[in-house]
Amino acid sequence: MQTTKVILLRHGECQGGNILRGQIDVALTELGEQQMQTALSTLFLDGFSPDVLVSSPLIRCAKVAQLFAEEHELGFALEDRFKELNFGDWDGQTFDTLYQHYAQELDSYWANPWKIPPPNGESMQAFESRIGAAWQAMLEAYQGQSVLLVTHGGVIRHLMAKALGISQASGFYTSLKLPYAATVEIDVLHDGDKQYTSLNWG
Repeated sequence: MQTTKVILLRHGECQGGNILRGQIDVALTELGEQQMQTALSTLFLDGFSPDVLVSSPLIRCAKVAQLFAEEHELGFALEDRFKELNFGDWDGQTFDTLYQHYAQELDSYWANPWKIPPPNGESMQAFESRIGAAWQAMLEAYQGQSVLLVTHGGVIRHLMAKALGISQASGFYTSLKLPYAATVEIDVLHDGDKQYTSLNWG
């Protein structure tokens, strides 16, 4: 049997203010870069030495992740499927603007995102399907190794829910508090063709 250890790291504070960030490609603030660098340094000081660093290609994840991988001579891979959910017409809009024009649709979406997708955006089913495929591919590629995955809040919340065996529970994602540069550990025990997952958070 082998164990694959995955540390999930959310990106830091972003530029743009109070907007809905899906796949809009916005950079980190100076504070956001510091938040990620501090989180990465803390992981290393705590003894976590990954074999590979995998990142969403969006700049708020990839910039600091790639620099860190180069500095520490780590294997580095970008994985497009670990992007945040695509919010379509809502992506990149301020919440004030959204609630002026889409108040009812937004409330319905937050109440049950599996039922109502964003306009011209990605359904929750499609989002979870691509994250699941990316996760399984990563586990197969790096089985038995330690992986640092730099990604987004929605991605991490879905992987946490998956590890807990929870699916399509309205309001569950928003109940998971996940600040900028937060880390979550998921360990996967491989026993033949079976996988057993444990979640370590906080």
